[in-house]
Amino acid sequence: MPKVALMYALVAVLGWGLAPLFDKFLARELSPWTIVLIRTFAAMVIITIYAIASGAVAELRALPEKSISPWLIIGAAMASAMLGGLIGQMAHYHALSMADASRVVPITSTYPLIASLAAIAVYREPLTWPKVGGALLIVIGVVLVSGVLTKGTEVPQ
Repeated sequence: MPKVALMYALVAVLGWGLAPLFDKFLARELSPWTIVLIRTFAAMVIITIYAIASGAVAELRALPEKSISPWLIIGAAMASAMLGGLIGQMAHYHALSMADASRVVPITSTYPLIASLAAIAVYREPLTWPKVGGALLIVIGVVLVSGVLTKGTEVPQ
């Protein structure tokens, strides 16, 4: 796997791994459908800014007020959209465009490990032996499946 593909895959892991922190924050106040709507809307804001910079124009609407500041909702949704919806997906597709899916996808699919570690740190969720064991299995599985440490050991066809 090219090093740049590995880099993009790892950027995708970080993006997808950290976005759930903002989603959990939103889930304290909003329904899942509303979160999806706001997250998608936030992604559109980011895409619209990029589109405006490149010549496209879009119309944006305001969010209804909730018990928390609309700016916190917008900020958390935009952070989640940026990390998971934009950075993670774009890095994932970049990695896929440069390397085999059978090597990229296992790496990018380790984002639950990042989300778990971040939730333990940010939300003080308990660290248990099953979580530690699961994390180790994720790392071992990715190393084995992705071929990161086994270059040149492909099965002959």
